[in-house]
Amino acid sequence: MGEIFIFNIAKLAVKAIINTASVYPKPGLITPIDNSALDGTDFPVLIDGAMSLFQCFVNCASVGIDTENIKPEDAFNILKGTAKIGLHDVLTATRGRLKMKGFVFCLGLMSAAAGRLIKQKRILTPAAITLTASSFVRGITERELWTLEDSNRTMFTPGEKAWLSYALEGIRGEAEHGFKETLKALETLRTLNATHSHLTFREKCTHTLINIMAENQDTGIATRKGITELLNVQAEAKEIIKLGGMLTTEGIDAIFEFDNNLRSRGTAPNGSAIILSNALFIPELVRLRLTRSGYDE
Repeated sequence: MGEIFIFNIAKLAVKAIINTASVYPKPGLITPIDNSALDGTDFPVLIDGAMSLFQCFVNCASVGIDTENIKPEDAFNILKGTAKIGLHDVLTATRGRLKMKGFVFCLGLMSAAAGRLIKQKRILTPAAITLTASSFVRGITERELWTLEDSNRTMFTPGEKAWLSYALEGIRGEAEHGFKETLKALETLRTLNATHSHLTFREKCTHTLINIMAENQDTGIATRKGITELLNVQAEAKEIIKLGGMLTTEGIDAIFEFDNNLRSRGTAPNGSAIILSNALFIPELVRLRLTRSGYDE
């Protein structure tokens, strides 16, 4: 039964990435009919990358189960090795066109958290999942960002460069501080399910994504396009929310205009897509049970 549980965690992590990719419209981002505004990567390549991560998420969930008796910080050292293999698998599957570091980092942590919680015979709740996932990376911003030296900037990731230039913690901060933006997105989805059940899954996700963009300090945008562009993206998203987002005709029209604008500027809010995938992953994990089928029987 443990093997079924691990299998289902990995399956749902991959599903969260694919569901995120399938959302349309998605300003500046990959959809089934649009390529990335940043580098032109298309939908089939993203699916190849997502599918290649199945074994990585299996391994992350297994680490969570197998390291239940050691400190979360020590377990993270093992997870980093697992993630490194997963990132290599993505590069191989996409012929170097995608890295997907943010997806591996966040969904890998949550996969490990689910494994640890079930081993501890605890209930999988959004709070338990996010807090446990956060515990693995306690102190990560201090360890990995505070010690950076500007002289080595050419070798840094976009997240590291954004820290040096603008003091943005990015996805590391999101994880260490308990996935606050993810939980906000999850609450937006819950509200839509309760009050606007007539909307399709796609429409709810687009509306949630715009809300994420309005607040998310996307380090990729800040590094590649500058802090002004990040602020512009946030401001444009907030204006769309005022118009009603996917809940009004005016809001929908504004979202398509926003999409056109981001594509013309070569801006892809990849960090917001990662947070959406987190928010889609958590409710699926909550439904898991340690049974023969992996769900309630």
